[in-house]
Amino acid sequence: MCGIIGSMFHDPTHRVPVEQALRQLHHRGPDDHGTFFDTHVVLGHTRLSILDLSPLGRQPMSYQDGRFWITFNGEIYNYLELRQELAAAGYSFISQSDTEVLVAAYARWGKACVKKLRGMFAFGIWDRKEQHLFLARDRVGEKPFYYWYGEQNFYFASELKALLLLLPHTPELDPAAIDLYLHYQYVPEPRTPLKGVYKLPAAHFLFMNVASGPPRPEQYWSLEDAEPVEGDPVSLIRQELEQSIELTLRSDVPVGLALSGGIDSGAIAALAAPKYKDTLHAFSVGYPGRPAYDERKQAEQLAQKLKLPFHDIELRTEEFVDFFPELVMLTDDPIADIAVYGHYAVMKLAAEHGVKVMLAGIGGDELFWGYTWVVEAVRLTRQKQHKLQNSLHTRWVWRIWEQLTNTPLYQRFAHSYKMPKFMSSFFKQGFELGKIIPHSPQQAVFYDLLPDFIHALHYSKNFYTRGFSDQLSNRNPFRPFELQLNGLRNIPLHICQLLFNTWLTSNSLALGDRVSMASSVETRFPLLDYQLIELVIGLHQSYPDHISGHKTWFKSAVEYLLPEETLLRPKLGFQPPVHEWMTTIIERYFDWLMDGYLAQLKVVDVDYLQKIRHDFEKRWRIIFLLYKLVLLEVWYRQVVLQESVCV
Repeated sequence: MCGIIGSMFHDPTHRVPVEQALRQLHHRGPDDHGTFFDTHVVLGHTRLSILDLSPLGRQPMSYQDGRFWITFNGEIYNYLELRQELAAAGYSFISQSDTEVLVAAYARWGKACVKKLRGMFAFGIWDRKEQHLFLARDRVGEKPFYYWYGEQNFYFASELKALLLLLPHTPELDPAAIDLYLHYQYVPEPRTPLKGVYKLPAAHFLFMNVASGPPRPEQYWSLEDAEPVEGDPVSLIRQELEQSIELTLRSDVPVGLALSGGIDSGAIAALAAPKYKDTLHAFSVGYPGRPAYDERKQAEQLAQKLKLPFHDIELRTEEFVDFFPELVMLTDDPIADIAVYGHYAVMKLAAEHGVKVMLAGIGGDELFWGYTWVVEAVRLTRQKQHKLQNSLHTRWVWRIWEQLTNTPLYQRFAHSYKMPKFMSSFFKQGFELGKIIPHSPQQAVFYDLLPDFIHALHYSKNFYTRGFSDQLSNRNPFRPFELQLNGLRNIPLHICQLLFNTWLTSNSLALGDRVSMASSVETRFPLLDYQLIELVIGLHQSYPDHISGHKTWFKSAVEYLLPEETLLRPKLGFQPPVHEWMTTIIERYFDWLMDGYLAQLKVVDVDYLQKIRHDFEKRWRIIFLLYKLVLLEVWYRQVVLQESVCV
């Protein structure tokens, strides 16, 4: 796990502030740093030593003859197997690092090397002979990769803060991306909130040379690549889980585990504990007074059963509020997931105990139908596809009904607790029918099933200035989940892919990477091993299971490892006191919005903010949107302008 930067430029006299940018990435790699300069390329690297702690693992690294130079962030878990295969083909090695194996793999297989990699990665390889730069990102986007392209220069970096230091000017805010953020609580990739700044999508690579035009990412993998699999799902999943855990435990430094009271982290703990060469330490968070959502007791009980040392920390509202501006800066992207502080605290606690690698359970819900609303999205999208086959007249009737059910008044009646049951049932059924054909014939029924998205859809424009609203399309919030439904056969697979491309990559994995690396800790996700993913998706195709119950296959695969209460407990994870935290943040930082950059840039309507200032606490729809805007203002100051903030 490291930090990477790079640049390609036409003018050989061009100067890149590489050292300044590397200082912004020091937390990602405090153990060492290095640079490589060529006529048209600069590469930079900060190192967090995980494998081969000797100087032989230093980057940027060349492969023996100096033709290929690499800057690499991540871990190639199957590097020992690849090293053996390459050695048999005549390749030799001088280090014990996975980096040297990766650059040798590129020397042998070229761009096809990415299909052989089992791990998480973002890297750039410069070929001095061919004068081209090869850039790639792992299959599900565990490792970050930002880039910007101008007529003369191309820049990339692990984090936005570092990339911005390389650019000739500060990019403007992208209105469409800001609007997406207000609807989703993050900006879906490949966009970022800034014009011209992008993320290389997960499972994509780029070839660049000094004569290249605009970057054109090429996809090398998707869930559709998974072939149907025959066999007993439970035994096959159990076998693949065992191998994934073994691979993700490879490390020359101490490994720990983020442990909640749920099944995902519990299963990883139970599988990893007997395989780890040393003692696996478990870390968790809790809250004052131990409310119902505090899972420390359950986590500690499981740790004791597995004979794991257990460490926990209690999160207090006042500490979170004081730390908020710095936390936003460390997160790098504007991500309004209120659980971020809990994830950060766990990783900081692990670092304080000398742990440099942490295992976490992200991915289980996305892979094994852990979200009820995603199962519902499959059902309703299938209904919508069926309706699309009806006559044009029927489609017009549905469009009118959809417009009615998406009005604020209808929404209020449909969700009112004071409504008589028979009327409430009528409105809710109409609400569901209205979702079957929303806004576009080719759009999946997806995030418009979530109340927070619907609230943003109806109320976010109240916060915008007229000039900002005029730059937005009514279709904008829905674009991340458009599908060509006509002729689409495997709707469950495509709904799963949508979840991977949006929530998993842009929220969960982005947040997980930034808050762990803020404490110089590498997080690994055994449930996102691509061979496990392909197995499960292949089984989905042979034995559709999305209606069989919450994570049925996964629970059956690990039931011999975990107590019954863990298997039956609903997933909570690191769940904070949401209302208290958000309202306190808004109260503390509201004035930042009133006289801040979002107001100066004519994004937010200050008159509307003043109007709701004193009654927002009673209105959840307003609270979450205000929290997102406060966070966005802090993000612009801390990350884009990189101001020093005094609280």
